[in-house]
Amino acid sequence: MFFFLLKKSFFDAWDNLGSVILGNIGIFAVGAMGLWPVLKILEKGNPWGFLLLGASIPILFVANALLSALMSEIADYRRSSWSDIPDFFRKTWKAGLAVSLVSAAFFSMSIFGIIYYSSMKSILGLAASALLFWITVGVYFTIIWFFPVRNRLKGDLKKSLRKSALLMLDNLGLTIFLGFIMIPVNLVLWPMTAFGAFGPAGIQLYMNGALRLLLFKYDWIEENPELNRKQIPWYELLVDERERVGKRSLKGMIFPWKE
Repeated sequence: MFFFLLKKSFFDAWDNLGSVILGNIGIFAVGAMGLWPVLKILEKGNPWGFLLLGASIPILFVANALLSALMSEIADYRRSSWSDIPDFFRKTWKAGLAVSLVSAAFFSMSIFGIIYYSSMKSILGLAASALLFWITVGVYFTIIWFFPVRNRLKGDLKKSLRKSALLMLDNLGLTIFLGFIMIPVNLVLWPMTAFGAFGPAGIQLYMNGALRLLLFKYDWIEENPELNRKQIPWYELLVDERERVGKRSLKGMIFPWKE
């Protein structure tokens, strides 16, 4: 499943490269518009810059919620058009805004708490800061699943966060790979492609593709509760997916009309 997910995400991105690039440029534009005036204000030592920086965070979350919905369509082998954006925005902006506020509040308190407990210079303070650090990592792992869960599973904010946490715990190895390797690598490669490829669109495409495939596992578990859930027959479950992705060659990807 793991290696097939890499292959599927790459081919999905290649087949919809224009949408991926436009999505990344859109996120970059939103971030640039929010950060440029903030940096100018901070240069003059104006404390209002911090408030404007805080206001830009929800905007970025809402933009990423919209981007995730678009990438979810691509992960499902569907194509989206510009006319779909207003509808996706209406469906995602509230969730994006809500999770941005929750994230900003939690991570702000978490950073303050870690700094505070670390400054105590005692075993108790060290233990408390270590515990808070790992709780923060767990919340981060939960948040990265939030938008794909909202795209595919029903429920309000509380239920979506709970499902994201359960998904994270049940697929911890994949989540660690996503959170500590896939996401940082995409963000590092993003500026190397002039903020076109990889980046937020690549991350959301990969996350939505991952959840799409994981749902096959949970359907199988529901239909076969008596079998060992650690021995998932991925090869059988992903037969249709492999056929839809197909086999590709470098020549066929660049010059498909010659295949």
